[in-house]
Amino acid sequence: MIRSKISAIIDKYLDNRATPAEEQLLTHWLDVLSAEGTPSDALTPGDKEQLRRKMLQTIRQRTGQPIRTYHIWKRMMAAAAILLAVTVAGWWMIQQRTSRPIAWLELSTGIGEMKKLVLPDSSTVWLEGNSRLKYPAHFRDKRDIELLYGDAFFDVSPYPKSPFTVYVDSLQVRVLGTFFHVRAYQQLPMEITVNSGKVSVSKHDQLMGMLTANQAMRINWNDHTFSRMEVSPLNISDWMRREIVFDNMPLRSVLHLLENYYRVKFEIERVPDMQITGSMPATLMPYQVFNILEELTDHQVIVQARGGNKVTVRHK
Repeated sequence: MIRSKISAIIDKYLDNRATPAEEQLLTHWLDVLSAEGTPSDALTPGDKEQLRRKMLQTIRQRTGQPIRTYHIWKRMMAAAAILLAVTVAGWWMIQQRTSRPIAWLELSTGIGEMKKLVLPDSSTVWLEGNSRLKYPAHFRDKRDIELLYGDAFFDVSPYPKSPFTVYVDSLQVRVLGTFFHVRAYQQLPMEITVNSGKVSVSKHDQLMGMLTANQAMRINWNDHTFSRMEVSPLNISDWMRREIVFDNMPLRSVLHLLENYYRVKFEIERVPDMQITGSMPATLMPYQVFNILEELTDHQVIVQARGGNKVTVRHK
């Protein structure tokens, strides 16, 4: 009977329908429950806790006679102390993290090797043979990495407030979220190709140009002069299958590129000035590569192994 009466008064109080006398009675019950060591025969411990929670939810809306909620205030003060401790600890951890120098890591590949790297922001890098990449252990306000040399595909996670920048030599390739390719072998012109999204290419923060899907920029290492071109769409499945693609590439450049996939050294005696378009798997045996090269040049050149890793290429 007493429990049902208390429950009814609580419901009326929460609905703002309690009379002044009922509010005064409820205040008295709360004071009794809040006093440590003072039991109530009318309520079970669960009832007491339920009453405390309900009163805490509405205490800010009360008007009239003040309530001496000692037990509740002790809990609130304890919670505030815990919150303050957590806040201070979090601030200290952030300060420690931001004040420490960022550790830089390196990933490299041997000739004919490919490695996959997932960066701290979940962006993915596929690093081709004879390549070297430098990247931070974690990103702060910037997402900067450096391709020291080699061939890499980037699938960048979009973060509009934090552009992703690849440093190559004195150039910066900056994106927000896209799939693109950077080739930076010293024997070949630097090449940047975009599969999706938009990429800006700059030298010392001076914009050289913007690239969108199926566009490429070929850059001279010495003076950074460049040319732009339309290219065939990059195919990630071809890349994952280790397919080497030549898109209107000079024959000499094709030979230099293949030296990063196979442990061979091409000695070029006399070759025609011609462009090569085609592809071949990176998993072929060297003699198979030589045969395909002759086919791609319409048999205008002869490719002949001389022993060791030396291979002669000459006009037929």
